[in-house]
Amino acid sequence: MADSPEATGPTGPRGRTTTSDRVIDLVSRYGTIASLVACVVIFSALKPDVFATSQNFFNILNQVSILGIIALGLTVALVQGLFDLSLAGMATLGGFLACKWLADGTIGSPVLAVLAVLVLALVIGACSGAVVAYGGVSAFIATLAVGSILTGVVLGVSDSQTILSGIPDGFLIMGQGEIGPIPMPVVFLAIVAVVLYVFLEQTQVGRHMYAIGGNAETARLSGIPVKRYALIALGISAACAALGGMIVAANLGVGRPQGVGDTYLLDSFAAAFIGASTLRPGRFHILGTVIGVLLIGVINNGLSIMGVETFWQYAVRGIILLLAVFAASFLVMRRR
Repeated sequence: MADSPEATGPTGPRGRTTTSDRVIDLVSRYGTIASLVACVVIFSALKPDVFATSQNFFNILNQVSILGIIALGLTVALVQGLFDLSLAGMATLGGFLACKWLADGTIGSPVLAVLAVLVLALVIGACSGAVVAYGGVSAFIATLAVGSILTGVVLGVSDSQTILSGIPDGFLIMGQGEIGPIPMPVVFLAIVAVVLYVFLEQTQVGRHMYAIGGNAETARLSGIPVKRYALIALGISAACAALGGMIVAANLGVGRPQGVGDTYLLDSFAAAFIGASTLRPGRFHILGTVIGVLLIGVINNGLSIMGVETFWQYAVRGIILLLAVFAASFLVMRRR
């Protein structure tokens, strides 16, 4: 009896990996890392006396630390498919409240002020999650509304006035201090990255979040309390945004009631989506977001050193984001 014809898929015989498949897989997984290395090499060759110095590398890390903290929190929400647009308002509120409470003596300890803001942010984020999970409102709309509410609240509480004095040095250390040659914002970035990496990759809660992001209905049928995890994800995202806002305030030495978080909102999404095309194409994860943040930082720093106009920096960043999302989506479609 003759053998039946071998079934074939879109990329070749079923179950058989072709050379083109392997090449596409490698590019999709490691293309972003290769781009990061290429950018470092190119800028180092063009400006070796400025870019390729240890001082400048620490400067890059310091520049992207706040973006990284906010983007890492956002990644936890995106793992479950939740878009958090309240980040800008939360970052602004966090920085302003900490400065206000310390300046007017409501809270005398910088540590307690920081903890109080983080707890408040967790509660607000959890409330957003409750609206999404139990109210049936999309995360996009719910967090957009919450962000608008937070912006209005901080403007009302502040009377649109910036806090310029009375902020203790113990708080300013968050943004201006150093541990050896390492700026404090970089230390906070490293701590957040490690904690969230362990949380998502090594704990049952994190694995449940990935399961929910993969297929919420299947996760629910397997016994995972899906709705509860929306509160956790958006709570963590809000807390990281508030922490980023406090570091901005500590770095500047003032409590601004507007415009603090707006700078980081779109870049946070860009870093997370670039990260989703790295190592695990189509999946958000902490290591990928870190690489995305570094890529954005290296490009911005390198182009600035080269004297390139700011509008080109935005254009290049947008092109990289499009390529990253396309690469991740393309690989996912080929696997189906």
